Amino acid sequence: MENQIELKLKINYLRDLWLEFCEKHTELYELTCDEYMHLLSSEIEKLEETVETKNNLVNYIGQLEQNRNELTTEISILYNIEKPKKLNDLVLILEANQEEGIASEIKKLNLVLLDIIDKIQEQNKKNQVFLNKAIFSLRELKDSFTGKTTYNTYSSSGMSKNSNTY
Repeated sequence: MENQIELKLKINYLRDLWLEFCEKHTELYELTCDEYMHLLSSEIEKLEETVETKNNLVNYIGQLEQNRNELTTEISILYNIEKPKKLNDLVLILEANQEEGIASEIKKLNLVLLDIIDKIQEQNKKNQVFLNKAIFSLRELKDSFTGKTTYNTYSSSGMSKNSNTY
């Protein structure tokens, strides 16, 4: 009976953890968008603050991941099974043990999380393209002071493809 209560608490905590993953990744996405806006407007001090906040949040998400890993281990011990390697395996275990409601919530939260992560990755690509073009422009400016004239074209990632110096 005590084992069942502990198991129920850990399963509820697992769902809460997934919700927090979604919340923190949403914050990370917002910071990534802020980062882009600061890049566009050349607000270096605000950019530095945003990057620091973003790094702290990434570290916090890493801690959440550790908590998730430990919690999954504890749940598998309470179920007396091998630790699941994938979320889908864990969901199947929960469903097989009459925890369909929480299993369904975790699956839905995970879909939301995956969508947020995709958005973060896309925004990070935009940020990187902008930075690559800015670095290229600075190199061009520097070269113009030394008398070099350079003609470059960009790849889809914002990196220069070829360089002809005259």
